Amino acid sequence: MIAVISILAAILFPVFAKVREKGRQTACMSNLRQVGLSTLEYSEDNDETFVLTERGGDAGDQYEYYWGDMLQPYIKSWAMLHCPDSTEDIQFKSVPPSPSRYSQQWSYDYAINDVVDSTAICTSTPDDPGCKHIGVAGQALAAVTNPSDTVLIADSAPETSDNGDINNGTGATNNTADISHGRHEINWQLGHRQRSYLNVDGRSQDGYPRHSDGFEMVMADGHAKWRSRPLQNGLYSGGTQDSEWLATQP
Repeated sequence: MIAVISILAAILFPVFAKVREKGRQTACMSNLRQVGLSTLEYSEDNDETFVLTERGGDAGDQYEYYWGDMLQPYIKSWAMLHCPDSTEDIQFKSVPPSPSRYSQQWSYDYAINDVVDSTAICTSTPDDPGCKHIGVAGQALAAVTNPSDTVLIADSAPETSDNGDINNGTGATNNTADISHGRHEINWQLGHRQRSYLNVDGRSQDGYPRHSDGFEMVMADGHAKWRSRPLQNGLYSGGTQDSEWLATQP
């Protein structure tokens, strides 16, 4: 009898694990749908413009706040920005004032599409005013030519602290800790993306694959979906095409 139970347990436990994972994946996609709809509501109340990736950087890091902060009146719960498959909750800044409700960018489970163009200024300084942002963040609704096929927000990988870019901004890596400190945004430069890596030149790449060898994302029209991105021979396959990140698609 004990042998039979052991055999059944060996068979059923992996099945139960897959069922639990599927449940977490479904809950994560539900969160993304709600975030996508909240983003569209925000846009309607703000001159039909998508939420910016961040504000307040010119006043100092302690005053900088991010798209998750701006969406809170619409989401009404920080839990919506937490993926059940992630072990870390969103962290908050201690000042100003303490306790503050400004979030910490490195603790986001999801990242907004803020890719930049191929000009030289964007290569070294993507936050320079002269660098053109060609993703969805901060764009007018009318500027997004194909919203159902354009990524708005995708799975990202949080950290327990702001360790910056461990990879020192150079080269490419599959290490999840090297996705770049700006984990609330995906901001690779057009023409310099390698979909087989999580990180290139200090900038985060498309979708951290935390769900069954794939990642989830919400598109600019508010619908969410899963995309395969398995790790094979040390490199990631699948994922997205560059055009899916451009607000104005060719």
